[in-house]
Amino acid sequence: MASTPVKGFSPVLDAILHGGSSVSMNVIEMARSFPKEKLLFRSTAMNAVVIFKFPNFVDDVNKELMGAFGGPSGGEYHPIETGVYLPYSTEAPQDGGCAIYMRQKNYQQLLTDYVGLPTDGTGDANLSQDIKLLALMDTIPSLDPFLLKECFDANGISYDPSVLRLDPREEEDIKRMISEKISPIVQKAFDSERTTSSRERLLAALWNPTMPEARNFVRAFGIADSEAVAVFTAWKGVTFYQMQVRVIGPRIREVLTWMKSKESVPVDATMNKMYMPQLQMFNVKIISLINQNVADMRTILTRYENCFESFIDGNPSELTNFLRSARQVYYVLGYCISSLNSAIAIFFREIRPPSRTRLSFEETNRLYIRLDTTLSRKRDVPTSL
Repeated sequence: MASTPVKGFSPVLDAILHGGSSVSMNVIEMARSFPKEKLLFRSTAMNAVVIFKFPNFVDDVNKELMGAFGGPSGGEYHPIETGVYLPYSTEAPQDGGCAIYMRQKNYQQLLTDYVGLPTDGTGDANLSQDIKLLALMDTIPSLDPFLLKECFDANGISYDPSVLRLDPREEEDIKRMISEKISPIVQKAFDSERTTSSRERLLAALWNPTMPEARNFVRAFGIADSEAVAVFTAWKGVTFYQMQVRVIGPRIREVLTWMKSKESVPVDATMNKMYMPQLQMFNVKIISLINQNVADMRTILTRYENCFESFIDGNPSELTNFLRSARQVYYVLGYCISSLNSAIAIFFREIRPPSRTRLSFEETNRLYIRLDTTLSRKRDVPTSL
């Protein structure tokens, strides 16, 4: 049987707290699990929050998807925003709190007011460091531990990797698969003029953009030196998401199978016969949202593969355009996969295999509200949750 929501159920807050590691980082739980010296944040109050991501796309996402492969995106691109949820009680974060968004006016002052800096001046330095860390989190589309670690490492942040709970063996597997994917491009681009050892250093530069070889790489594609970190981060991120598709694909099919089956019909459907047509329309909407995200995800990855193959075949322009606009592609793909990951987490929290207990009408409706919230492309998020 599904869990009973608390009074005053907020689908947005539910998505923040239970949408999975892609969309939220529960710093409260980290503070309970690790000693103070290992924590990411320095100020006490910032270790009593939940960091989260939420979508804020323009209406025409398909136009974004097509345009993302046409060259530079033209300035900052932020279709996914970052927020800080401040619960009234860290013992019961589901009971509500307030939220501060990093792109709202005076967010740094709002954080300062909330933290309540100590009068000895130590709090200013701590909060300054914490805000720098938040700003870096805002440069990636999701909060997956691997992407966070890559972001922190590329920007020279000192931290204890154990707090991210990223298995070192898993990290090495991800790096190896990304390197294997990108290696043919390195070999093709520099095969005629580089030794094996120098090509290996070019590949190593993907994981250390400060290496001189990183500059050589981006220059070969007509990219400015100042963009090296952003380009490498986005390129590795797209490849990381490409790998995630293999994992989430079967889970998505399980969700769609349930949504289209008799198991999705509430156990008390007869008692709610008057409202069943509305619930069925809601069911169709959720299926459509899932399919839309899957289709957009496939569009990006297919275009990426076409760019890759064209480069190997001796036509570098498409891949060059991709790399120059990699950040935009990275964000759109990140949204699609993160929202699907979040929907999967929410779904399997309610529909627990292998029992597959059918839900009541009320429980089914609440599940659909949760899924609708996490799959929606644009969300008006309140300051009070």
